[in-house]
Amino acid sequence: MVRFWQRHRNLIIPYSLLLPAFLVVFMLAIYTCVWLVRMSLVDWAFGSQWSKALPAGLSNYVWLLTNAGTPLWKSLQVTGIYVLGTVFMELVLGFGLALLLNGKVFGRSFYTALLTIPIVVMPAMVGMIWRLYFSYDGLVNFLIQILTHLKLDWYGPNLALPAVMIVDVWEWTPFFILILLAGLQSLPHDPYEAALVDGANNLQLFHYITLPLMAPLLITATILRLMDSLRIFDVIFVMFGGGPGSVTLTLPVLVYRITLVARNAGRGSAASVMLIILIVSLTILLIRLFKKARFEA
Repeated sequence: MVRFWQRHRNLIIPYSLLLPAFLVVFMLAIYTCVWLVRMSLVDWAFGSQWSKALPAGLSNYVWLLTNAGTPLWKSLQVTGIYVLGTVFMELVLGFGLALLLNGKVFGRSFYTALLTIPIVVMPAMVGMIWRLYFSYDGLVNFLIQILTHLKLDWYGPNLALPAVMIVDVWEWTPFFILILLAGLQSLPHDPYEAALVDGANNLQLFHYITLPLMAPLLITATILRLMDSLRIFDVIFVMFGGGPGSVTLTLPVLVYRITLVARNAGRGSAASVMLIILIVSLTILLIRLFKKARFEA
């Protein structure tokens, strides 16, 4: 026993310290998921007693997937456009600005601190402020009118989704900047010095050294942001509430509408289960693609 402890103490001690927190989180997650699945299998009006819930089997899932009036497919389309568009723009802008800040920039600490403001502001407050900015006589149209002499209807069905995507990019691009800037500052200098001696230019340094070394962090940050973006609710709800119509009806807003507006907790729980399955599936897929890319490299 003593030998076993001496040989594995470096593994036993860290895992022993992590185990209590892991068990608490794991048990809460399992308990919540079990109840969520259980509620998705009944016909239950939100606010009524649980004893009045009637067994429904898979009918809630069947309605969401096959009913002609189901909003699920439209919501999936909106969610896909929203998530892919915002995460891609945030990654590109965040990496570009992180590269700029990684150079010899005067006042870098000030700029970095300034960039944290959108992240720490309460999402509901962000939604209220930008709702005012996107109003017909708001700040955004004021600036557009100066440049183009036009005013845009950001509350209309054509521009409501781009409006919430712009807000998301403004709010969460600093997330990528801070993480990727920290990664860039921790990169080893030896590969760059060796490449410069061999006559490499800045583009080659970026392509053959910076990008491969930053790939794990880029993938990790993207996965974290993707998981969070899939469940975004606050800003979209405060700005447009999923409207006009279903233009900004993402999956979390759909869950809200079904559960609290239509007061159908069974169908709302089924939609929540589908959202969890989507998030977990995409995360596993990204992790596998990441491992495959690293193995082939």
